[in-house]
Amino acid sequence: MTTERPPLLQIDGLSVDFEGGGRRARVLNGVSLKVGAGETLGIVGESGCGKSMTAVAILRLIPSPPGRIAAGRILFGGEDLTRVSDARIRDVRGHRIAMIFQEPMTSLNPVLTVGDQIGEVLIRHLRLGPKAARERSLRLLEAVGIPAPEQRIDVYPHQLSGGMRQRVMIAAAIACEPSLLIADEPTTALDVTVQAQIFDLLRELQSKTGMGLILITHDMGAIAEMADRVAVMYAGRIVEEGATQSILDAPQHPYTRGLVACVPDLDAADGDAEAPLAEIAGVVPSVWELRSGCPFADRCPEVIDVCRHEMPQRTSVTPAHHVACWCRGGPAA
Repeated sequence: MTTERPPLLQIDGLSVDFEGGGRRARVLNGVSLKVGAGETLGIVGESGCGKSMTAVAILRLIPSPPGRIAAGRILFGGEDLTRVSDARIRDVRGHRIAMIFQEPMTSLNPVLTVGDQIGEVLIRHLRLGPKAARERSLRLLEAVGIPAPEQRIDVYPHQLSGGMRQRVMIAAAIACEPSLLIADEPTTALDVTVQAQIFDLLRELQSKTGMGLILITHDMGAIAEMADRVAVMYAGRIVEEGATQSILDAPQHPYTRGLVACVPDLDAADGDAEAPLAEIAGVVPSVWELRSGCPFADRCPEVIDVCRHEMPQRTSVTPAHHVACWCRGGPAA
């Protein structure tokens, strides 16, 4: 008899509130996710859906005030990260859980050299001396495909291209060989060749170290290429979750179907130069304006009356594919 291994990271019922102007808004609402060692979980949705907020909540980087974790657990290695001390979360952050932030130019320190920034992580978490940290930083720059690392270790971020800066961010993130890497839009604003190189690098790192990966993106193409499982977010909630192929082949939520339809079909377009691109009408609602009922109701082409008044609960399409939508059978028994 085999026993299923516990997930590397398990999030249960995570809710995050922000306050402002005498009002309170729930920006994450009951988010539950898990990712295993060596697995890639994709989190997909439009801007403002809560993807990046989920990442910063895992690392306890929510600015407080005005934000706070209002409910839920974030279990990692047997510890609930919502309850550990500030000193303990600093030990975990950057060491056992690392993050590639969305915009390297604003995430990297402009007044420190590339080598100093990678070395700082190694000195802080692995207690390396300056010489050993520099030697390891050189190896990391080489590992992430930076040409002539001996020269570029002493340059500043503004002296590098966007793709090079993103590789530096990856080098700093993997410096301590984390068990879990969170990549927040790691290829934003990069050309397709550099995107492919960075995805290849992330796959290679997983193969070598067995680390778990959370890939945050708005790009369903990236999800199809990289993710084993995918969670679709909308207005701070998980509206659909399952194996990537199941989600792509048979999306159950109207929002998921809209995201899949927005991916251009180049084969179909070959025979029709006028083939229109699909779109999801409207915009993600502000968290300050959410009402009762499904937050997607005003944009949904399949909306029914109950959608506007009651929040749909999670139902199982298959044991590994779940959706929160009234049009898919309502609450689970």
